[in-house]
Amino acid sequence: MPTVVIASADFEEFSLTSAQTLGLAEARILTVPHPIGGVPNDVLRQRAEDRVELVMSMFGEAAPSENEG
Repeated sequence: MPTVVIASADFEEFSLTSAQTLGLAEARILTVPHPIGGVPNDVLRQRAEDRVELVMSMFGEAAPSENEG
C-alpha cells in the first residue's frame, strides 16, 4: 500500500534512520515544521495546504484542483 510518512522537523533524522534500519531506504518521508501538537488549527491548515502538492507528487499523483470534487 502506498504510504508517505509525515514527520516534524525535530524527528526528521529519527525517521530517516528508522527507515534505513528497517530496510526501507526508499521510504517516502515528508518533513513538516515542528511542532505539530499545540499549534492553532489555522496554522496546521496552512502548513497542510503548503505541502499538498508535494505529498501528492510523492504518491505519483497530481493534487486535485478546486474544480474537481
